[in-house]
Amino acid sequence: MYKVFINKLSIILTSKNKSLSQENSFLLSSITLNEILKKVRKHKKIFLYHPKKSELIKIFKSKIKVIFASGGIVKNDNNQILFIYRRGKWDLPKGKAEKGESIRETAVREVIEETGIDKLKIDKYFSNTFHIVRNNKKYFLKETSWFLMSSNFKGKLKPQLSEGIKSVKWKTFDDAKKIKKKTYGNISIILTDFLKQN
Repeated sequence: MYKVFINKLSIILTSKNKSLSQENSFLLSSITLNEILKKVRKHKKIFLYHPKKSELIKIFKSKIKVIFASGGIVKNDNNQILFIYRRGKWDLPKGKAEKGESIRETAVREVIEETGIDKLKIDKYFSNTFHIVRNNKKYFLKETSWFLMSSNFKGKLKPQLSEGIKSVKWKTFDDAKKIKKKTYGNISIILTDFLKQN
């Protein structure tokens, strides 16, 4: 199963056919992107079914252009997580890949640019999230690869103002539990999965 977000709306890609009995369920292979967008606006949440789990995201990606991005869940020596504040919500640092860049290079560059941190180390790959964005009247699927990172940086954090980031702060795990209820859908999923494992 995959979750694809469009702001607060969600598209669930599933291989479980029990969802087909619901009025907000459709066959993934026989629906266009425009139909998907209309249905999700109407129902707020839709299920797109295909019998092969391994084909779900591949078929969905064939309907929409994909943009690749990377980000990090950064922990410090005090077991705190690094957050950015942008557009009225706490978020995790991330951004689009530049030409010729690996997803790991993108993740490190974006975290450094958005937060002013250094002494940054990737510990391991964590997960991918998906959401649909609109740019110049076109829709794109943004696939973000997330990495667990660590840093013993003790300096002053610097928000990347040119990207609309107002603040950068280290937050406790308790803070992160509160943030996950008020942030974007894909960030909430990442934080929930991360907190379960820590």
